[in-house]
Amino acid sequence: MGSVDGPIPEGIILPTIKLDTTLAELYRRASPKNANIRLGLVFCGVNSGLDLSPDFPRNTKFLYQDSPFNTVPRRELTTRNVDLQKSLAMKYLSLIPQRDAFIAGSAPVILFNMGQTTEQVEHDRREAEATISVLDRSQYPELVFCPGPERISMKEHGIDKITYKIVLDGLENYPLTHSLEIHWYLNSKAALALSGLPTPRVELIEAEGFGPLAKSCCTICTTDKGEMFFIPVGCTGNRGKWLNEQTARVIDAIKRRPIPFVLKNQQTFGGAGTWVVTSEEKKKELLDDFSSGEGALRKLLSQVTEVNHHMKPGSIIISDLVADPIGDYGLTFLTTDTGEAVFLAASEQMTDDNNAWIGSTINYSHQQELHDKFLSLMQRTAKYVADHGYCGPVGIDILETKEAGQTASHNGEATAYHIVDLNVRTSGSLSLPLLKGHFSDRGLSCASSFSITVKGGRGGFIRRWRPEFESGKMFILSWYEDTETNESIADVVVGGEDEKALQRLMNRVRNTTEDVTF
Repeated sequence: MGSVDGPIPEGIILPTIKLDTTLAELYRRASPKNANIRLGLVFCGVNSGLDLSPDFPRNTKFLYQDSPFNTVPRRELTTRNVDLQKSLAMKYLSLIPQRDAFIAGSAPVILFNMGQTTEQVEHDRREAEATISVLDRSQYPELVFCPGPERISMKEHGIDKITYKIVLDGLENYPLTHSLEIHWYLNSKAALALSGLPTPRVELIEAEGFGPLAKSCCTICTTDKGEMFFIPVGCTGNRGKWLNEQTARVIDAIKRRPIPFVLKNQQTFGGAGTWVVTSEEKKKELLDDFSSGEGALRKLLSQVTEVNHHMKPGSIIISDLVADPIGDYGLTFLTTDTGEAVFLAASEQMTDDNNAWIGSTINYSHQQELHDKFLSLMQRTAKYVADHGYCGPVGIDILETKEAGQTASHNGEATAYHIVDLNVRTSGSLSLPLLKGHFSDRGLSCASSFSITVKGGRGGFIRRWRPEFESGKMFILSWYEDTETNESIADVVVGGEDEKALQRLMNRVRNTTEDVTF
């Protein structure tokens, strides 16, 4: 239905997908006090670079710096850039929330429309319904479509509270399971640096204060009509003075830092906002970017305001590079309200040449060994986030070194397991542990989920991979087709008898598609 030739081609019978457990069940386990309420789930993404739709504005208080925010010139960050806005909306309002809706189980999942015409609203619904149609009926989520975050129909759908993946400015007036500010802080890079958990040694450069309002500044600022409230390069007032002072502090810190090192923005997702600097050439490129009038640093500092500066969103984190890692893991677990950690899985991460996350793989036969390896680290992390009032899914990215102490930890601990990212939310690989039964029943000991860009629609893709779909070796976790361009973005899950078989199938799929980055 979502595609011009239908979601499932005639004559193809897809197996029913039965999850081992669902997010709804995990949330009830995490917080018994919320077990008997009707919990609405919001899984969309957000950014601070561009409105996703007329009803879904960019975040201005809880800042997020995704890849476009960091890399796209200011002049292109405008709603007149229809192609960029559509691309972001497809990812953040459809691809990401469908992926989590697939594993949500019996609960209301709140989705936001790409547009508000009747045709657009129906297309959004058909795409999401087609994705979940292969699930066991008892695990169907209730799809609730709303125009934007400030227009969630709580009463109409009998929703008591909302829990969410990413902090949205528009959620502030709803009853929530946990504080927006605390949740935003827990996912920040500074929080990890100051957590007491084993993370590489860091230097934290915090912005001092905030820039004055444009209306109280110079002529250039008061007449700037840009959709992004960047401090203009030619500002001659106090805004420009403040920005130049903060920029100089960051630039000086980078110049002093010997290579190699890693630099990160305060609040990002999907691998964005991370610069791995391993040569003087890359260091110069970073300095050039951060000194530029169109660079990531100027965009970030321009959005530090009186409303959000107490959360220190303009902080820059410079950390040691983990020396010669021998393993890269994504550990996923449930944190209960008492601080108990419930292991879900440890997957291996896939990133592209720019360190952007593009997928994960899991070997089910290795899970007990990995559970034992990371048990202590998982328990410590669960206690840390629970002490801050959060319970629910958590993901931590871990780099393993051959010897303990090979890379210095910020807390002084000699360890071989270094947390390089803390994701206090549902992770991109969370579906994999919940699908163990599905794959194991078919003799498949390994699985992977990854994002792809495809020419054509859902039906054509299923026809191309018919044997894999009909055998349950492959299925769609998320799909959205842009009918104007005849191009789709999707998340797929594939299984293999062993790691080599899985890799062969993944390579075959990747050879006919392109990656999606966030």
